[in-house]
Amino acid sequence: MSKWLAALIMSVSLPLFAAETPSYGPQLQGFEYPYPAQNFAFDSQGEQVQMGYMDIKPSHASNGRTVVLLHGKNFCGATWGGTIKPLSDAGYRMIAPDQIGFCRSSKPEHYRYTFEQLAQNTNALLTHLGIDHVIVLGHSMGGMLATRFALMYPQQVDQLVLVNPIGLEDWKAKGVPALTFEQWYARDLKTNADSIRKYQQATYYAN
Repeated sequence: MSKWLAALIMSVSLPLFAAETPSYGPQLQGFEYPYPAQNFAFDSQGEQVQMGYMDIKPSHASNGRTVVLLHGKNFCGATWGGTIKPLSDAGYRMIAPDQIGFCRSSKPEHYRYTFEQLAQNTNALLTHLGIDHVIVLGHSMGGMLATRFALMYPQQVDQLVLVNPIGLEDWKAKGVPALTFEQWYARDLKTNADSIRKYQQATYYAN
């Protein structure tokens, strides 16, 4: 095949490939959640933010219990789709929020992310929904958040379930050196879309 013919084919094909590439907005506009998603608006750290969430009622008779699902660092509420169905079928009401900074939720330019703050945000959502007792189910970093939520609101937590949680080990005692803020920041500056994609593929999708 001549070079000019190959170039012509590519010039025709590239727009078609581009059209097939998903395009999402800053709050994941264009991404379809497994269940209807809503937004909860509230004030946090001096500004108005929105917290995306799914509220799934039991598909059969309710058992009167609610499960709040807390996602990990590289995930969002939508990744709980496979967990929601069997629990909903078993009579549980399911609440799956996207934490501030993730997916459907606001991403404030200046925000102090702490587990205490994320737990407070989650509690504000539950209060908004009129829910005062929950089973808290946390995965990965969400396990750390679930633990903090249970410590802050013990009277509201009937059960605490952790799925592959991280951050509960004492890495300092295991000899892992601590990093300064500047060192963490310098590390983050070296990341890009390609390095994050490779990390995701190697860590979560078995290559």
